Amino acid sequence: MGSVSEMQSLLKHKDARIKELETLLQQKEDMIVEMRSQLDKYQSVLPRTLTVGPRKQRAQGISAEPQALKSLQNGLRKHSKSNRRGRSSIMSARPVIVR
Repeated sequence: MGSVSEMQSLLKHKDARIKELETLLQQKEDMIVEMRSQLDKYQSVLPRTLTVGPRKQRAQGISAEPQALKSLQNGLRKHSKSNRRGRSSIMSARPVIVR
């Protein structure tokens, strides 16, 4: 091992290097804080994703009239209203509620 003066010299050299690295670390941390601040500022102004298409896409609605109206009409059968017997049989089949 070296003498006490050599050890003190090495210790001073290490302390100086530690101080230098701490200063460098503080500078980088300050730069990170500044860059995050700028990033937040830009993100608040610019949209997250830049799209080429329309800004707002309209939802697809359901038309009041079906596109294949003829095919629907072919599948439906018409019943005449003149048949009152059907209604009277339904009325007679309902349970009677006594209060």
